[in-house]
Amino acid sequence: MDSNNMNGNYQQNQYQQPQYQQPAYQQNPQAQYQNYQQTQYQQPYTQQPVYNNIYASNSVPDNYKPISPWGYVGYSILFAIPVVGLILLIVFSFSDSNINRRNYARSFWCVLLLAVILTVILVAIAAITGISLLNYLY
Repeated sequence: MDSNNMNGNYQQNQYQQPQYQQPAYQQNPQAQYQNYQQTQYQQPYTQQPVYNNIYASNSVPDNYKPISPWGYVGYSILFAIPVVGLILLIVFSFSDSNINRRNYARSFWCVLLLAVILTVILVAIAAITGISLLNYLY
């Protein structure tokens, strides 16, 4: 007789294979919900921190003070003046007295530079193709 089959009894192997469990996304949703309800998870209560209003407090350094919306309008009008605006645009682009004003002047400078490049490209295309505005005026 076989050593595993004495007296008709089967002996189990010493090493059993682990049982396969389905991943959580393949299990029954109702069982998942019950498992979720059975867990006693509860977050501890924490109070939200109180943030100070940065506009009301004087803790913000002067070079980080925000510019008001009317300030942006005023700077846009100032930068639109032909010679003085260009000089102030260059000065404000390199000054460290207010970071927000410096960044706005740099962005205005970039938009101005893109507008000049686009204008040069359009004039070059018009000159190459022979389009003239004088033909449409008369």
